[in-house]
Amino acid sequence: MDNKSEDLLGEIQAAIDDDGLVGRGNSYLTEAQRLVDSSLTTGDFFLPPDPFKGDAFEAEVDPDLYYTMFWRMFDKTPASMIQGFAIPLRRMLAKRLFKKCGDGVIFHHNVLFSNGKNISLGNGVLVNRNSMLDDRGPIEVAPYVMIAAGVTIETHTHPFSNFERPISYAGRGFLPVTIGANSVIGYNSVLTAGSSVGYRAIVGANSVVTSHIPDYTVAGGVPAKPIKEILPMDGDPVREALEADPDWRHPQLPD
Repeated sequence: MDNKSEDLLGEIQAAIDDDGLVGRGNSYLTEAQRLVDSSLTTGDFFLPPDPFKGDAFEAEVDPDLYYTMFWRMFDKTPASMIQGFAIPLRRMLAKRLFKKCGDGVIFHHNVLFSNGKNISLGNGVLVNRNSMLDDRGPIEVAPYVMIAAGVTIETHTHPFSNFERPISYAGRGFLPVTIGANSVIGYNSVLTAGSSVGYRAIVGANSVVTSHIPDYTVAGGVPAKPIKEILPMDGDPVREALEADPDWRHPQLPD
């Protein structure tokens, strides 16, 4: 921890111990904002060690941390609500941070991710507000997928077999999550590590996907189960176009 952060935390702890925080909170928040301003100016962001990594306890150096933190801080400003400005800005940052970010990808506000380097998004993907993309393991989202508000995609697990230490300190395992093209992941749904969603599948709101959802399937529940199929009657021109060219651009795809 840097000295300025440590000193400020010490002052706040003393104020709490003396029941003196009341009436002085604004001054401490002002000092905290100065720490933020300093980090944005210098590029130095303190990254504490992660005890939940098990034996790999020490913090890893993340060269893109500045861009990640800039994104998060931007989303706490009023400007993040100006969609004509905010959506292109987030797309610029995603193209810098992510393993792949296709054309016309839309991020609404408060989308969180671990660092972006394990996220691959095809053209025309939409990620709505308050979603979490846990890309400690790989996340692959094919073109024209809609991810609704509040969706959580997890790629890490915790082992349960080591009885010599608390589960939370036993380290992590990682499994990829894949979502097929032209699919919809409904509001507040969860995709667990190792799960997958097929082409043009629809996952209902508040569902928990723990395995594979087949193509053209509507699924829902906890855990998510197939409910019905919606099959094309006269071919599927979108699928044909994507199979011919994975980077196919629909005429309505924004720049």
